[in-house]
Amino acid sequence: MFKIETAKKGGLFLAILLPLVFLICTANCHAQAEEPEKLPVPESDVVAAVNGQNITRQELSDLLIESFGDQALDVLIRRVIIYQQAGKQGIKVQPEEVEERLEKLLNDEINALIKARNLKGQDELKEELKKVDVELDDMKERMAARLRKGMEVELLAEKVVEGTVSLTEEDLKEAYEEEYGEKIEASQIVVGTKKAAEEILKKLKAGADFETLARNESIDRLSASVGGRMRPFSPGEKVFGPAAASLEKGGISDMIKTEDGYHILKVIEKRPKGAQKFEDVRPRLEKIVKERTVRKRLGPWLASLIERAKIKKYLATY
Repeated sequence: MFKIETAKKGGLFLAILLPLVFLICTANCHAQAEEPEKLPVPESDVVAAVNGQNITRQELSDLLIESFGDQALDVLIRRVIIYQQAGKQGIKVQPEEVEERLEKLLNDEINALIKARNLKGQDELKEELKKVDVELDDMKERMAARLRKGMEVELLAEKVVEGTVSLTEEDLKEAYEEEYGEKIEASQIVVGTKKAAEEILKKLKAGADFETLARNESIDRLSASVGGRMRPFSPGEKVFGPAAASLEKGGISDMIKTEDGYHILKVIEKRPKGAQKFEDVRPRLEKIVKERTVRKRLGPWLASLIERAKIKKYLATY
């Protein structure tokens, strides 16, 4: 900015400035020839010391901004927007709500770690962590400290969006069928062409193992990795319901064409409708539908707020 302004003001500015600089330099240049002694850094600004050399909070800040500045700034912008929106509506999150959500998340993460390492439980995980001088409780607290603020913001956003959700009887009855209605458990093999589907059907009729074919031949690799297993679905499901509903346990369908390819199903189990009455489980259904709708709307809602917000970033000139 200084160079730009100097150039704009031109010769008159230089005519005034340069003699002043000359006079100051004449009086002080000899005193400043040597590098000025550095002032001691306040202890509160020191984040580490290496062989007696301090690393300051400002150095750490500069490095973090250089490495993660844009991404971190975007996170802070989103948080401010969410806080502003919640504030306008008088929406708050209680500390116990944050801790409850945080505890669930941490337990899920720890259970996933136990499963990934083929451990039998938290006791075995504690023993594994001790080998690297880490206590499980300390690890959980460090994780919680990093996640707590984000969890609070997430809950605020969910509460704001939840206020826009209105439930219909149709939504609730659809959720009732999904949760308590009759279910079909099935596996699938998906191929790209009709000819390939015909070949699969021939192999199955000749006695080939469905699960093995699914693992080796199906182009839907997500289901193929578990032998073709699909998520349970209702007989009223529009794509696969009609074909699977007419089959007995162990029955194999004809090919079913979708935009993803040609599917062949095998019915593994048919679960009868649950005994719970609609009105008895209505509160749970309302919670399910609300949570599902909020998750669906969160992304577009926040994107819309960001698009409408007046945001100015100054990080590039930092």
